[in-house]
Amino acid sequence: MIALDEAVLADRFGRRLACEASVSAIEWVGDVAWFACGDGAIRRADMTGDYKPLAAHQGAILTAALDPNGQSLLTGGDDGRLLRVARDGAVEEFGSFGRHWVDHIAASAQSGLIVAGVGKEAMVWKRGATKPTHRFAFASTIGGLALDAKGKRLAVTEYGGASLLYANSSDSGRLELQWGGSHLACTIAPDGDYLISAMQETGLHGWRLSDMTDLAMRGYRAKTRSFSWNRRGKWLATSGDTSAILWPFDSKTGPMGQRPLLLGASEALVSRVAFHPRQDILAIGYADGVVALHNVEDDRALEVERPGGEAISALSWRGDGSVLAWGAEDGRCGLLDIGSQPR
Repeated sequence: MIALDEAVLADRFGRRLACEASVSAIEWVGDVAWFACGDGAIRRADMTGDYKPLAAHQGAILTAALDPNGQSLLTGGDDGRLLRVARDGAVEEFGSFGRHWVDHIAASAQSGLIVAGVGKEAMVWKRGATKPTHRFAFASTIGGLALDAKGKRLAVTEYGGASLLYANSSDSGRLELQWGGSHLACTIAPDGDYLISAMQETGLHGWRLSDMTDLAMRGYRAKTRSFSWNRRGKWLATSGDTSAILWPFDSKTGPMGQRPLLLGASEALVSRVAFHPRQDILAIGYADGVVALHNVEDDRALEVERPGGEAISALSWRGDGSVLAWGAEDGRCGLLDIGSQPR
């Protein structure tokens, strides 16, 4: 791992910022990175300058997603509200749920759907709606939710397993996928063939949806809190160990019987992962504040940010892959301009 006095890419090609609060999520609205923070504010920056911070929540922002309109940010907080924040700072309240936190948001530009996880319910807004159009109730608190690539099928995880349903329909039937234990964050493969969830007990559990085959992916030292699929859906990168663990999904049986690929071995735990949108390059954030880029083919590394401070809590690539944004639990954040074609 790099020493404190060694040069890193952020020194020459980046901008370091101070968000003054923990960074919960980063989304790109156009060419501007929006940092959703633990003090309820949204801070914005690009490679040329900063923008006026936007006041949003009365408590911490817990989750954020790009609005289906592509021009604003959806945020959920521990003040029980779901907000739409526009570029000009206008804040529109989409829902207020009292003492129930808005822990999860999924949104799709293709379907126009917005889904929020609020306690034991998944609230759904159809395209153009400013209030929930319908909701789905579950037996226990929602651990995670995800929409498929078309924005139609919704996965919801909770204690004891997961459910799959069609989010656009209030009377959608459910496919119940059972597996003991508490299920947290989840993700659906780009081709829609697999649903993967992170477990409270560490490790991943998955289902091959064509035949409901269970998949067990073990060997983690900590909980997996970050997933990222590569551009073709061949690799699923995950956090939760001292290397980024990449599971192969390029065969008919998925990762069954195959060894994962390990990238970026370190003494610190991997806290965040994010695949480049156009290349098989993985951005890895660590618990010691390091950010690095790794080539999947040969694990060649470029160090972006040196150690120091708290864990990296968010990573996000601009849509064209030319800029990487990162943020940490202590408010340190930054941008790296690598051009549109990294090598």
